[in-house]
Amino acid sequence: MDLKTEIDILKDNIREMQRQLSNAHQRINELTKEKGNTQEELQKERQFIQEISGEIKSVNGKLETKMSEYMNNIPDVVDSKTFLKE
Repeated sequence: MDLKTEIDILKDNIREMQRQLSNAHQRINELTKEKGNTQEELQKERQFIQEISGEIKSVNGKLETKMSEYMNNIPDVVDSKTFLKE
């Protein structure tokens, strides 16, 4: 192989590597943007989970209160035999 051919091959290789480097930079930028979006979405999801957890605790507390009231309003069972003897 003569020197000119080798130089041409090396130039082609450099152009190809520059193209690949450019593509890599573009992909890095895309991934960085996606990472930012993903972090924002994750933060929103965490906030949503906290809100839902708070609501669940609130509803659970109300449920327990209502169940307790209901149970307290159930009349005591009276033995019917006691009434018959009197």
